[in-house]
Amino acid sequence: MLAAALVATEYAVVHRVDFSQHPALPPAVACDLLVVLPGLFYLLIVRRYQLPLSTLAVALGGGLALSHWLLPTATLPLMAWAGRLAAVAEVATIGYAGVRARRVWRGYQAARLQSPDFIENLHHAAEPVLGRFTAAIVTEVAVLRYAVLGPWASPEVSANGVVFTTYRQSGFPALLATFAGLSLVEMAAVHLVVGHWWPVAAWWLTGLSIYPLLWLWAHGQAVRCRPVVLSADTLAVRVGLMWRLTLAREQVLRAEPLTEAPAQAPGLLNTARLLLTPPNLLLTLATPQPVRGLYGLRRTVRYLAIYVDNPAELRQQLASPRA
Repeated sequence: MLAAALVATEYAVVHRVDFSQHPALPPAVACDLLVVLPGLFYLLIVRRYQLPLSTLAVALGGGLALSHWLLPTATLPLMAWAGRLAAVAEVATIGYAGVRARRVWRGYQAARLQSPDFIENLHHAAEPVLGRFTAAIVTEVAVLRYAVLGPWASPEVSANGVVFTTYRQSGFPALLATFAGLSLVEMAAVHLVVGHWWPVAAWWLTGLSIYPLLWLWAHGQAVRCRPVVLSADTLAVRVGLMWRLTLAREQVLRAEPLTEAPAQAPGLLNTARLLLTPPNLLLTLATPQPVRGLYGLRRTVRYLAIYVDNPAELRQQLASPRA
């Protein structure tokens, strides 16, 4: 937001009618974009998240590109070189990103041999490369992947696991479609009302409203592709794009049937809420376990309320000796 405010201010200054009459303004604008902007990036991003100093090259390259765009070359000869440096920085950035992406892809291919879970594999492959930004980038990639390829993607289950679906008997697809339809009606109404006075703002709002619909579609496909899976040693609880937890079978002390959502309590997580249905099983764990969610969200739980289409079968499997 500070960067946007800075660029907006410089844009307003450069487009003043009397800009060319003040020789000190072009160097001042260039200083703001080449010094102040990278300085803000360092103070608020690099130092806070302990990123390498080489990350400043991104902010400096952006400042050079903005300077070349805003300032006429005649007002400040440095801008002619800024354009060339910005082009070189752009090529270097693309090359660097390509190398990092290749590392992530190779790590993903290696992790895929051990597990069919797309989100887990991508997270393990990207974390050594992306660090603190891993959770946010993996979430956005997952949304795009399930939205585009979800209808043709196979369920992410291992060959030796027992699959428990979470959408066939709950009415989740119908509820999700209804929710999406209502969102479309609301989006159209807002577009018509706002467009009567501010047509440009109406199109911007409509564009921003498309992302929640894309997220709903991706979440619905992820629910189908990522069921609950019980293997000889582990239980994997996954709820679409939102929650994921893999724990040893010995961690499940009890699996009790539920007829309604339990009251909120410390250490309790209702994962069925994102399935738009009440949970039908309450899992009591031997020790608190971490549950991971969107954008790096984490919860530590001792009680896990879940929904599966066949709760009686899951209770029986959990009670029986391991295969």
